[in-house]
Amino acid sequence: MTPRGSSRVTSCTPAEARARREQAKAFIDVAEMVLSEPATQTNPHVAAALAVLAAIAATDAICGLQLGRYSRGQDHDKSAMLLETVDLPDHTLPTKLRRVLASKDNVHYSPHLISKTDAQTLVRQARALVDAAERQ
Repeated sequence: MTPRGSSRVTSCTPAEARARREQAKAFIDVAEMVLSEPATQTNPHVAAALAVLAAIAATDAICGLQLGRYSRGQDHDKSAMLLETVDLPDHTLPTKLRRVLASKDNVHYSPHLISKTDAQTLVRQARALVDAAERQ
């Protein structure tokens, strides 16, 4: 059994990677929709939380389609390290992923809401990852 909090890389089929890509697209589409709605206190926070999920799923899709494997586990930096091994036209994607992941604790577990500006930045960075996954 893998200890909680550890990281592992698992193989995946192209169909599984495509499913993760579809999940990423759904997460980012909903995040963008939430941000376009009339502002409430929680809308930006919800959009940011969805952006984190979109970025993770997009990274899984990219790595799955290019490498036949992706990182699973609590240490998401392993995902960024694996993404760095993929030959992509946009070499800033691992950095974008790390920026989005840096907000994960706050947007998924904290009662402190983030600003609309910060949410827009996270959604934009996650969108870049989703767009890259869609080009795979």
